[in-house]
Amino acid sequence: FWLKYLLKQVQPAPLPTRLQKIANSLMARSTGLLRSTIFLASAAMIALFGVYIGLSPAVRMPGVNAPPRKKKKCSRNRDKTPELCKGPFRAGVCTRVYTVSPKKPNSAIRKVARLKLSTGVPVTAYIPGEGHNLQEFSSVIMRGGRRKDLIGVKYTLVRGVKDLQPVEKRRQGRSKYGTPKPEKS
Repeated sequence: FWLKYLLKQVQPAPLPTRLQKIANSLMARSTGLLRSTIFLASAAMIALFGVYIGLSPAVRMPGVNAPPRKKKKCSRNRDKTPELCKGPFRAGVCTRVYTVSPKKPNSAIRKVARLKLSTGVPVTAYIPGEGHNLQEFSSVIMRGGRRKDLIGVKYTLVRGVKDLQPVEKRRQGRSKYGTPKPEKS
């Protein structure tokens, strides 16, 4: 009785007829202490070896012959700048302008701003160049471009557009900092 009950609880599919005949013959001949011994032995056998014959939902031990795990879906083409919504720039308003220190090998005081974008999403963006005039409620334009040494900063602000002034006295790489061409004198 117990072996049949256990097999009913454990098995996902109907038992093979050979195993059913063995269980029936064992139960017919057993009484009392022998019956409980058979029950315990059969439970242990099903728990240990039932995996290999499809009887048990027992835990499969990892190893060389273990069944292959479900492979993780590949995220090769993951969007690195989701808040830009597949566009080059996104407008926003500063909610907080503050400084942070970079990750381990570097040492500095980096200027960053917390923005609320036109889409309503809050993000953190880096303010490039030396000096800035940003404060709360300044209107800015944000582009992609993460700062590797700042945690969670995946965007950069565009200098010389809207409320963010260009970098003063810049001679080389002016286009990156919005500096106009100096007048010849």
